[in-house]
Amino acid sequence: MKTLLVPVDFSDNSVRALQYAIELATQAHAEVVVLHSLEIIPTLPTLNHNRETDEAREKLSALIGQVNQSGAQVRYIVTGGDTTGDIRKAIKELDVTLVVMGTGGAKNFAKKMFGTTTEAIAKLGLCPVLAIPEGADIKPIRQIVYAADFENGDQVTAMQLLQLKQLLNASLTFLHIDSKKQPDYIDDEYIKAELIKQFPEAEINFVEIDAENVAEGIAKYAYESDADLVAFTILNRMFFEKIIHSSVTSQLLKKLKLPMLALPENGHLLDLQSRDRVEMESVR
Repeated sequence: MKTLLVPVDFSDNSVRALQYAIELATQAHAEVVVLHSLEIIPTLPTLNHNRETDEAREKLSALIGQVNQSGAQVRYIVTGGDTTGDIRKAIKELDVTLVVMGTGGAKNFAKKMFGTTTEAIAKLGLCPVLAIPEGADIKPIRQIVYAADFENGDQVTAMQLLQLKQLLNASLTFLHIDSKKQPDYIDDEYIKAELIKQFPEAEINFVEIDAENVAEGIAKYAYESDADLVAFTILNRMFFEKIIHSSVTSQLLKKLKLPMLALPENGHLLDLQSRDRVEMESVR
């Protein structure tokens, strides 16, 4: 069974991320695991830690009962230590398909830290991460925009996004920003032709626009096209390219008020297609 991991700090936006994950899990027949990481303070007695753990479990149980109206399979775990480390460990031990996290509004230190954690987990590239910014609308995903660089062919990414497109019955647009700050090494038209050749029956829209700032260009198009989800790849490239791409990723995660899907170049592939769905389609 596919597993969606949802770190929750009980902030409003982490609860919204949980609601988003439950909706997605219902469609994908996946399990949701809610993770709450307790801050361990060495000076506090063990009894206090036990009490905090029990309180966290009670709050998680109540929260899940409140938001899980669809009957999805949801369970929780309470960890103690470093939040990023706890999430990283859970991704590996639970073989997580997708992490769904809220990005905080930075109204206080805790929310700043949680927002920073979302970016850190996305950039690790261990598995796909779906970031839900504060203020983003929780609505069905009907239009997916992928920020394509057309440098690696994007065939693997296309395969993942076409599966997501099919699951959600959504449209898919490959958006390429032509910017002097991000030079093209491979002919874009060649890459488009290769994608069409590899996925002849797929309905993919290709859009290319000029913009001085890549992140601003992506955001502008996403808002103007009424996109519901913006996807991009976390690249594992040469140092200079990685710095440029990392900056674009940071800008998007901090400024864009739309759900964002970060796909790792070398991590686990996004696979939300359930076995039941595959078997039904093969029978057809």
